[in-house]
Amino acid sequence: MKSLVELISPDRIVTLKSKTKEEALRELVEVISRSPRVRDKEELLKAILDREKIMSTGIGLGIAVPHAKLDSISDFVIAMGISKEGIEFNALDDKPVYIIVMIAGPNQQTMYLRTLAK
Repeated sequence: MKSLVELISPDRIVTLKSKTKEEALRELVEVISRSPRVRDKEELLKAILDREKIMSTGIGLGIAVPHAKLDSISDFVIAMGISKEGIEFNALDDKPVYIIVMIAGPNQQTMYLRTLAK
């Protein structure tokens, strides 16, 4: 099983133009959806936004890890966005987020948890 670092493709690492949390999430869904592993971009966007409504994925120290698992995703895919100015993300430490690592994976609980744990 690959680690998260091995799953990041250089073409899915971007400097974010977004100024808000929702804009950043939408921008990264666009980037991550370039992968053929993501078969339904709109479903992924909805899942990411719905997850954020439950609780922010801003984990602190300037990092957020929005994630979703869906049947329409065939294998793990990751996109990373970097914000030079920082984005208000309602993070656990109430500080702006500068690095967003979006993870989309198949709806297989065991594989999903093992990959996140790495």
